[in-house]
Amino acid sequence: MTLSSPVIDERSPDEVARGRAFPIEVLVNGRTLRATRSMGEIFVRAARVNATSAGCPLTVLSHSDGVELLHITGATPIVVRDLEASASPTTGNGPTVNDLPERIVSAAYGLFAHLAVHEVTREQVLEAAAVTASELDGEFASLEALAEACLKRRERDWTIGLVRAGVRARSDRPEEQLLAIFDVFDEWFHRSDYEACMFVNVLLEMGKDHPLGRASVEHLTYIRGLVSGLATEAGLAEPEEFAYSWHILMKGAIINAVEGDGAAARRAQSMGRALIARHRLAAQEAQNEEAHEAAAHQLDPRWAVG
Repeated sequence: MTLSSPVIDERSPDEVARGRAFPIEVLVNGRTLRATRSMGEIFVRAARVNATSAGCPLTVLSHSDGVELLHITGATPIVVRDLEASASPTTGNGPTVNDLPERIVSAAYGLFAHLAVHEVTREQVLEAAAVTASELDGEFASLEALAEACLKRRERDWTIGLVRAGVRARSDRPEEQLLAIFDVFDEWFHRSDYEACMFVNVLLEMGKDHPLGRASVEHLTYIRGLVSGLATEAGLAEPEEFAYSWHILMKGAIINAVEGDGAAARRAQSMGRALIARHRLAAQEAQNEEAHEAAAHQLDPRWAVG
């Protein structure tokens, strides 16, 4: 699914002419953001989690694809208002999203995040999404197809919306961005809705040869690619090898946090500094060796003819 970028504070005349192009309105710290219903679903979920909380401010971020997302840091008080509420069903928990596939995935996401794939039943999905069996079957051929859609949602919300956007908001230097991953993790680990890594959970349950296992591997590979890219930008030696080691730190911290280790992200960050130093040193040694070899092959000007 392609995300639509929210428009802040205003809509262009052609958007107004098309009708309420951005029917979800988010109010935070005096700012007004408007979004499509697909993006609004993110706001709605955030509002439900944080509606009664107070604390850290909400930050508006953008990732490289130009999509603005909300980065929830700790407890973030926000207000979400459905401008078409009169035409939309609502619940006591807040506004709902009318897009049927979005509503089903949103409801199933929490089930697959906290339960094994085989533990999720059709009845649970039907009840959580408030849809009929025919509506569910019309959108998803099987529960596994729905689980795969939830994995894609995970990549959108977690990999892009939380990790990548959160890292870029903290620094524009690649090496600092790598370390900032664990700053983002530390906040995530201490959230009340922390649910570990869906990709790893599904991979361990289904195996790497199952379609859902392969989908999880693809998503994990994407995460590792982000790390490798930052390592390359930072000038570290063997960026792909570095990314594999860094990914071990990331996944290990996630597991430790599930065990109740409140300092898991900080421990991983400390080990990450040592890993960066080792690969930086290797890069410097390689550069020195190349310079030495280049110098060894230069002609002595005393032997020049002419």
